[in-house]
Amino acid sequence: NMGRLSTTGLQFGDTVFGRNAELSTIKEAYRRAVSGDSELVTISGQSGTGKSLLAFEFGKYVLADGGILLSGKFDQRQQGKP
Repeated sequence: NMGRLSTTGLQFGDTVFGRNAELSTIKEAYRRAVSGDSELVTISGQSGTGKSLLAFEFGKYVLADGGILLSGKFDQRQQGKP
């Protein structure tokens, strides 16, 4: 399975290389929230920049830590549907 190169890093399977800084930032916010602070994290960017995979990687971290993860995804083509 060949990797895929994007503007954000290199992807092999379900692992992205080159997004460690962003993933660390999200993990730090999670740790602060677990400690009682209020945190809100949004992931935004152009199509194809690895947002979904970054969220997936973070979700694996939360679940491995015993946390609960709620996530959503906006589909621009389905704006009229809730």
